[in-house]
Amino acid sequence: MPIPRDPAKSTWTGRRRRLVRLVIATLAIVGSAASATVPAATAGGTQPGQRREHQARAASGCAGANAPVRTTSPALLRSAVVCLINQQRALRHLPPLHASALLNRSAQNWTDVMVRTHQFTHGANFAARISATGYAWRAAGENIATGYGTPHAVVRGWMASAGHCENILNPTYRDVGTGVDAHPVSGFSTGGATWTQDFALGVNQSPPSHNFGPAGGCPY
Repeated sequence: MPIPRDPAKSTWTGRRRRLVRLVIATLAIVGSAASATVPAATAGGTQPGQRREHQARAASGCAGANAPVRTTSPALLRSAVVCLINQQRALRHLPPLHASALLNRSAQNWTDVMVRTHQFTHGANFAARISATGYAWRAAGENIATGYGTPHAVVRGWMASAGHCENILNPTYRDVGTGVDAHPVSGFSTGGATWTQDFALGVNQSPPSHNFGPAGGCPY
């Protein structure tokens, strides 16, 4: 089984000899053809004790945060994930992301494809998938995960991985879409659900913030 090797692009968590571990991967691009990681921070993040406090605070206050995927509506699961990532942003004084129906469509379609084809990947061009929904983007990013059974679990997993955390705390984005399938990607996990989040800034929009300091402190 191939293991992603570029830590700026994707992350494997768990032991290679077991398939029951959780899997997450991330990509981010800026511009129409360029590929890049999140810019380096100009200010530090938080200390370990503060990070644990932030994690605990982010686990509460979002309806459906700990709801099991198999018995919860997709709408509530999507709402919980957005609420949780916006809590993470608010804790670090970043503006919230807004749920986009077009990005939801992009993220859900890709989640279903990964489960159906047993491939855990961003594909050849995830930004083209976003464009195909009619969303004209200026900047875009994507997080994927499989093996996580609740919104809180998947957001916690993403925040604990540098590249995924950087997408969540990227001050450039305004919009977000979420996809969820109650099944794992076969061969990568034996339980839990599969998730996709697509992040974007519209082609005629300006970044809501230029504060890359929190992203520079990732992971949390």
